[in-house]
Amino acid sequence: MLVAVLSDKPELREQFCRLAGKEAAKGDITFYPCEAGITLVEPTNYPDKIQPLLYSLSMADYAVLLVDGLSPKVGELIIALNSIRLDRGMIVSNVPLPISGTVLDKYEKLPDMAAAAAKVKALQPEAAGEQSIALIHRAEQVKSLGHVAHGVIKSGKIRKHDRMFALPEKKEIEVRSLQVGGQDADEAVAGAEVSLVFSGEPFEKGILAPMRNDYEISNVVNGRFAKSPFFRDELKGKIHAYANMQYVEGTLNDSDITLSQPMAFEKGEQIVIVDASNQKLRIAGIFQSKW
Repeated sequence: MLVAVLSDKPELREQFCRLAGKEAAKGDITFYPCEAGITLVEPTNYPDKIQPLLYSLSMADYAVLLVDGLSPKVGELIIALNSIRLDRGMIVSNVPLPISGTVLDKYEKLPDMAAAAAKVKALQPEAAGEQSIALIHRAEQVKSLGHVAHGVIKSGKIRKHDRMFALPEKKEIEVRSLQVGGQDADEAVAGAEVSLVFSGEPFEKGILAPMRNDYEISNVVNGRFAKSPFFRDELKGKIHAYANMQYVEGTLNDSDITLSQPMAFEKGEQIVIVDASNQKLRIAGIFQSKW
């Protein structure tokens, strides 16, 4: 189970993660394995960059929101969680928060980090989907190993020798070996942080999906845009569209997004629309692709 640890203050996130787990892999996002089957995901470079927050939310099954005072970026976190409808989580705060009418109304409220860390360690994962999907946030070339992709299993399971597509490029790869939590394994199941050694063409980040999958790949996504009620500005010029490790520049109309490069998406997928240059709120709303 993957738990996003969120705050506008990096020091609060790190403090909580070290209470509950042990740092395993650091980058734009940092992983902290804790109890068996539970891994914390911390958006290390947020709030300077919006992408680590989006990556963490794509991976997460559950969220912990840490707040010691109201700020514009706390508002951005509340809007992000509500926009993607992540309705499982807890809030650690003694500050009244403007969450009425949002999914955060369902979150458990706790007064301190120690109690929250204990609760996180006792979480029980929900049943995962059957389709084998991995979200890859980083890939690299490692001497003596070859191509290595780092990410999480979002649903199903992935085994050694599985043949898969790296999307959106649609590059065919074969899993040669894998590690879960730094240990060699024959398979990895939903909720696991993994490193996969693979053969085939290299890629940077994105989705690993079975050869038969439900994703469409296109520069144009048809559907409907719903502007966040909290986003007060007009969207002018370029926007960025985000879904499953894909952060792509484009232009937005009410009924479609035209992107600078292809995006992999499912019918009915909710794509986050980002106004990266906005100084107040970067998440403008959700574009739902056509069914």
